Amino acid sequence: MEYTPLRISTVKPLRNLTFDLYIHFKDHYLCYAKNGEQLSEEKFQKLKSQKIAKFYITERDEVNYQKFLDALLDETLSNPKAELEEKVNMAEGAASSAIERMNTNPTESAFRATEKAAKSLRQVITGNPDALKKIFGKKAEKNEEIIKHSLNVCALSVKLAEVRRCTEQEMDDLGTAALIHDIGLTTLHKDDLALFTKPKKAFTNDDKRVYYLHCKDAAIILREKPFVTPVILELVINHEEVQSGLGPNKKKKLSQLEEILSMVNNYDKRIITNKTSPTQTLKDMMIDELGNYELNLLNDFKKVLQKEGLLD
Repeated sequence: MEYTPLRISTVKPLRNLTFDLYIHFKDHYLCYAKNGEQLSEEKFQKLKSQKIAKFYITERDEVNYQKFLDALLDETLSNPKAELEEKVNMAEGAASSAIERMNTNPTESAFRATEKAAKSLRQVITGNPDALKKIFGKKAEKNEEIIKHSLNVCALSVKLAEVRRCTEQEMDDLGTAALIHDIGLTTLHKDDLALFTKPKKAFTNDDKRVYYLHCKDAAIILREKPFVTPVILELVINHEEVQSGLGPNKKKKLSQLEEILSMVNNYDKRIITNKTSPTQTLKDMMIDELGNYELNLLNDFKKVLQKEGLLD
């Protein structure tokens, strides 16, 4: 039987479940709560205190879970009494689960879940002044650095797109692409995954060749999926491109959304790999990336980081 991971933050206590819920313990999947049952507040808090971040469902329950999650997201995000922390946790949990589902098995239901998660994140970010700070204030869990990076890129890209007066549809396309932009990394050999945290300045020619394969592999994974729109596909394939033509696809003319995604991906990866502060990272980019991105876009990005309090 196949099991799909989901974040514990996407399941609320005292709410009727519409699916069986499992936990993973000592190489076994144990049924923790059955369809129709509720999780008690006490049980839920105990799991969180034990740092159990994930539940699992069977593949046959994916549709039931998605309906449950969609209703929960809509209810939480539209509730004026819900704390920002709860909204951020819910949207992040949905996005993290969607990324993992796409990385494991990129089905149409996983893609639709990603679209919904991106839209929810966009609603939280554009509707709440402190949301970005909360998202960037969280450290990546062990072995989840790529997922955390994708969340960061999604959140910051959407905010910059809002400042650039992009439409809601453009922001949602950008957000969806940002969540799955590194899907090609799932095909890298496990020994080569270390390149994700290696500074690009230290890349050998062979490192570049191997690492940039993830853009071509993303194309292979997504191109034959009729549910992936051409806009999102192009964004994912070109997320490492720069206007100087030095990216893996040698593309020089980027759309505004492609340029935003590339620049924000570049920024967050620099923080991860160079271990520099946000302020220093931005300073480095303003020098290193002239000619790779429009100066106006770099300046708008700087204003966003300042206004959102992300350079403290």
